[in-house]
Amino acid sequence: MQQEPESTPGVVPVHHRIADSIRAEIVSGRLGPNDAVPSAGELAAKWNCSVGSARAALDVLTNEGRIVGGRGRRKRVRPPVRRIRLTVDFTQQQKNLVLRPEEERAAVGTAELTAGVPIDRTHFTARYSVVPITPELAEEFSVPDDVEVLRRVYETLEIDTGLRIAWSTSYIPVSLISGNPDLLREDLEPWPGGHQHQLYTVGIEIERFVRSVTATEPTPADRARWGIDPGVPLMWVRSRSVDTDGRVVELSDATYPADRVDLVFTESLDRWPAGHQSYAKGS
Repeated sequence: MQQEPESTPGVVPVHHRIADSIRAEIVSGRLGPNDAVPSAGELAAKWNCSVGSARAALDVLTNEGRIVGGRGRRKRVRPPVRRIRLTVDFTQQQKNLVLRPEEERAAVGTAELTAGVPIDRTHFTARYSVVPITPELAEEFSVPDDVEVLRRVYETLEIDTGLRIAWSTSYIPVSLISGNPDLLREDLEPWPGGHQHQLYTVGIEIERFVRSVTATEPTPADRARWGIDPGVPLMWVRSRSVDTDGRVVELSDATYPADRVDLVFTESLDRWPAGHQSYAKGS
């Protein structure tokens, strides 16, 4: 749902007034997805301003991610894109798969659970390396700064478009998984059941995830890989896997285009005690 746009405050240059007007048309629905936006020449005539000011107004809306086009193409209202819905149920579904047979675990992947893309329509790669831990990761894992971690970089592309639909970097202290040498082998990816099943093979059960979310400006290379329009930031999600002993045993950093992800947070509250005092006006 789009918020009602606010007009630019103060003494407003004409290009911002033009942008405010078109933005209101988009949010109200009077200009719908893929509808053409007036050209710079048309706007200049309507607003009695220079073509340069009209182009500046269109640039404002492009940088907001509201319109697309240009370089010989008529600018249009940006159409909606397929969205990923990330909820607490997603990681519980992954955990439920851990104790299932291998053929069942192999049939469902992260891209299918989040992006709704069947596994056979994706191309998945994994790159493993053992690296020295950084001070930041040592603090996250509460371990000495001289240990090694397994770094795993995962990428999933949609075959039909060639665009990236999932990317993450995962870290696990090597000492935690030394009991199963297979966990150091990238050629065994994709691992049926994901990292929760990998940890299960060395006796570790995940009890909860702790996540933090920030946003970054994508580079031109990021925009090309993801197919991101101007004005759309990347969300950076750090997930900490905490085991039943309260240890952070795995940490992953994943990125998502902000226009394609709904992060759904459910916060449970304790109930008032039975027989609690009812509301009385003035009390």
